[in-house]
Amino acid sequence: MRSRKIMPLLVMVLLVAMSSAVSAATFNNAAAPDHHSDPVSGKYQGTAKGDSVGELPLTVEIKNMAGKLSGSIDTPNGPAPITGGTFADGKVTMTFDAGGAVGTITGMLKEGVISGNWELGGQTGTFELKKMDAAMPAKGDAKGEMAGDPISGEWDASADAGGMTINFTLKLKAEGEKVTGESVSDQGSLPLSNGSWKDGKLSFALDTPNGAITLTAMIKDGKLVGEYDFAGQATGPWEAKKK
Repeated sequence: MRSRKIMPLLVMVLLVAMSSAVSAATFNNAAAPDHHSDPVSGKYQGTAKGDSVGELPLTVEIKNMAGKLSGSIDTPNGPAPITGGTFADGKVTMTFDAGGAVGTITGMLKEGVISGNWELGGQTGTFELKKMDAAMPAKGDAKGEMAGDPISGEWDASADAGGMTINFTLKLKAEGEKVTGESVSDQGSLPLSNGSWKDGKLSFALDTPNGAITLTAMIKDGKLVGEYDFAGQATGPWEAKKK
């Protein structure tokens, strides 16, 4: 059973970039960046969501100079520049260069959180960004999840093995693009190998006496959704929901 059609990774990254950029646009400032008088300038982390991209992490650094916004947007595929933006009555509109295509974003800033909508090439979605020094913990929350990291934590997972459902628990930890952890089931536990979180895609392997089980997935509607391949002998869908 093959995975559903997914928008190319390049477009997904651009969409993420759009959402990040919105954060930059939210508040106007008439002087050089000063975090006390300028509520916009600073670093933000959060996620962009959409039917085509699922849920993707993003980081954006915003600079406000005399009411003009600039900065850099970090996405899983690299940086994207903020090309312009305006602010009036608490509303932000922004544009950015998505590899030659112009994307637009609108959002509002409230108590260190920027949220709103993005649009690019007819695709739309929502985003939320939180200021790192105001609204997001620097080293993770009570569950050990890092800011802007949707992977780390415990997941209730299941796989379809020829019509039979196999349940297991995934314990994941992301450090940059590297993912470590283990899979736990009634049969015992297996450590993850070759784990990675890159370009919005999770992949890892579980080494068994009968061969490696390779799992890949993307986040969609808050769940990990993907496929497994058991040493080239069997394939099927699997998904997981964070506890």
